[in-house]
Amino acid sequence: MGKEKEIVYDWLIVGSGIAGIICAEMLTRHGLKVKIIEKNKKLASETTRDFHEWIHTGSLYTLIPDNLYTLKFLLGSIDDIFEFYSGFENMNLVKTESGLKINESEKGWFNNNFINFKYRVKGRKWTFPWLVGISRSIFLINKIKSHDWLRRRAGIVDPFKLRFKEIFTILKKLIFFKEKFINVETPDFTANSRNILNDLINSSISNGLEISTNNAFKSYSKKDGIFKIECQKEFIKSKNILFCNGANISKLLNANVKLSYAPIAIIKNVPKNQKSYVELDYFPKNCINILTKEDGYAQIGGISFSDESKCDKYIEEVIEKHKIYNPKISVLHKYNGVKAEVILKDQPRNYLFHILNIDDNVLGVIPGKFTLGFSLAPELFRKLFKKNPKKNISKLKKKNTVMSNTVWRDVQINNLK
Repeated sequence: MGKEKEIVYDWLIVGSGIAGIICAEMLTRHGLKVKIIEKNKKLASETTRDFHEWIHTGSLYTLIPDNLYTLKFLLGSIDDIFEFYSGFENMNLVKTESGLKINESEKGWFNNNFINFKYRVKGRKWTFPWLVGISRSIFLINKIKSHDWLRRRAGIVDPFKLRFKEIFTILKKLIFFKEKFINVETPDFTANSRNILNDLINSSISNGLEISTNNAFKSYSKKDGIFKIECQKEFIKSKNILFCNGANISKLLNANVKLSYAPIAIIKNVPKNQKSYVELDYFPKNCINILTKEDGYAQIGGISFSDESKCDKYIEEVIEKHKIYNPKISVLHKYNGVKAEVILKDQPRNYLFHILNIDDNVLGVIPGKFTLGFSLAPELFRKLFKKNPKKNISKLKKKNTVMSNTVWRDVQINNLK
């Protein structure tokens, strides 16, 4: 155990996924002295390493009958990217009068890789509620795609009020549609998550952030208004603590953790012109996806399971379906991404972030979707200081060397050796 340090931080952040990193950037942006501790060797080594780098504008949630609640929050996060993160040079998402545009850039945060939805129609016309759901979904996606981002925020429901005449027109088309799938390009797109996280963490380091890896949290106590935090390698003093440690936060909250397992495979030999897509069906087990990466690599998967024993069979079925479309694909790696969803007592399941009081001057953050991080950090600041955060970003002067790669990138590197 190291010697006790006399320095007192304004905030100690436990965990370095998207929540910990983006909150650290927001706090250091305002001159606060912050330290991150991470139990792993590198930052962002767990959930943010595993998944698809899919930026949600709400398209997938147009199929959910929740009064557009999730859609509203996801669109609000796109608003917040423009509002609070446009100062980053590599933030390459662009507002237009009719939808979103992405400027291609080697270090850009986002890819000009919009995700297509393929709704199963053939053999499903007897499931009339499914056709109605598709019609509603297509209507809403078209509204998002044509939204005037220059003149108004999108994270409000009013511009996307359901117009049943337009939905009925789409429904009539589906009834007489003869192909197996109807294809719609959505406004959802893929991200370069490491470009985003590196810019956020480098901005924080330039503003004084300290990072300690291989340093698991153990316990805390409080005396004279100052926390003494016992960690694997040291004791740390801080005025406040922010827990961003995923499923482990349940030990500190009146909450339940539900784990789900997402079977994923990394493949190569994907055609250069292959578009990312999701096949959507009335029967969830038939849903599959492919999110393309660079140089012919891609991630394929589909749904998640609460029972991990079902994953192996499902991913083999997904692989076989993709091989029908492209017999040349080669499977390089299979794994199960683990999603920890914290279910608060007396609250329904949702995909949104939570900022929760654990103790006096101790908060816990549950990030929800990666996309929602861009709303999480500004909302944390508002909760703490009762005002909006500033928008100007310090010039990046220092670079970190402790960011993990994504799983697919590590697989690609190993395959090229």
